[in-house]
Amino acid sequence: MTDKQRLELQAAEARKELRALALKDDATAEQIAEATAKVDNLEARAAAVEDDPEPEPTKGEGDGADAETRERRELRAKARVADFVTAALTGQGVKGASAEYAEAAGTPGLMPLDLLDTPEPETRAVTPGPAAETVTATRPTVPHAFARTDAAALGVSMPMVQPGEAHFPALTTAPPAGPKAKDATADSTAAAFSLTKRTPGRITGQFVVRVEDLALFPAMETDLRRGIAGAMADNLDAQVIGGDGTAPNLSGLFHQATDVAAAGAVETFGTGVSRFGALVDGKHANGWGDVRALIGTETFAKYVGTFANQGKGDVSLYDYLMGKLGALRVSTRVPAKASNAQKGIAVLGAQGQPITVPVWKGVELIVDPYTQAAKGQRVVTAVTLVGSPFIPYGTAQVVEIHPKIS
Repeated sequence: MTDKQRLELQAAEARKELRALALKDDATAEQIAEATAKVDNLEARAAAVEDDPEPEPTKGEGDGADAETRERRELRAKARVADFVTAALTGQGVKGASAEYAEAAGTPGLMPLDLLDTPEPETRAVTPGPAAETVTATRPTVPHAFARTDAAALGVSMPMVQPGEAHFPALTTAPPAGPKAKDATADSTAAAFSLTKRTPGRITGQFVVRVEDLALFPAMETDLRRGIAGAMADNLDAQVIGGDGTAPNLSGLFHQATDVAAAGAVETFGTGVSRFGALVDGKHANGWGDVRALIGTETFAKYVGTFANQGKGDVSLYDYLMGKLGALRVSTRVPAKASNAQKGIAVLGAQGQPITVPVWKGVELIVDPYTQAAKGQRVVTAVTLVGSPFIPYGTAQVVEIHPKIS
């Protein structure tokens, strides 16, 4: 079987999986988006491969991945965060498997973002992105380094992009369609597109390290992974959710959503259920599971103390919504209570088109050997570049809520 035939077969299987997934009532927007991107990726790769014969692999050799993917997995298993930190501290280039993995990941000289994951090798290949001034969600899932963030809970996709502006084309005028009599002319209209671009903004994390520590502490590798990933994720989350759009801040979800007035009456079990039920519009959200929400700690306190009937054993409003919504998360990213009301944010499924935050590949480590030189310490700053969230359906997809809680 040739490479082209193998890719075409994989693409056919992926299309079959996508159709089956689309028929499931509990399929999430994130699952559909990932399955769609898998189909597009396989079809594009199949179209680009020459149909030359290739010998069949020997028995026991194949594991569902091509040679390039297996080689990348092996390099990923050998690459270490400590190698990049040591190279930055000493002013020398990264060498060995870590350098080879950075080259394979398309980030020569920089630390690949997925190296901040757990030490196990990534089991899915990341296809190199396109040329500058384009963006392709070759892996439209949240990178593992940010898997526990509020943005991830809301289903935000964070595709890796190559150098250049990230452009998001959207069809703003849909073609008309409808039944026609025999020989009748079809309706037509001029297609209209809009192009949204995102330029990179800087997200940083900083820590102090001693060169001796890298050799003395066996857990340093794991600590560095967690420390850098935690700092970057925390900073990124704050920007994606609450960035106010003024330089250098990103334009976050609260900033892009339409501001709504506080409810006039204090939230009850019934008004809380109705508030979230009204978000199911049959278009962007076809059921409770298509709604993901972020609420503040004060709203949470109100919801856990609000019951359908004031008796022991009753389900609280929070527990009820937890069992219905696609996600309900409590976060300090939500604005504090003001005038006895607190804002929240809800993201709708939007027919499988997720909110996208482009992440430019690689983490650059910048070393300051002078500021803490008297203490024998060096300051290491980790930098990655991201763009403001792109919301495909705008305020129809991201809705602000504002319940009165006291």
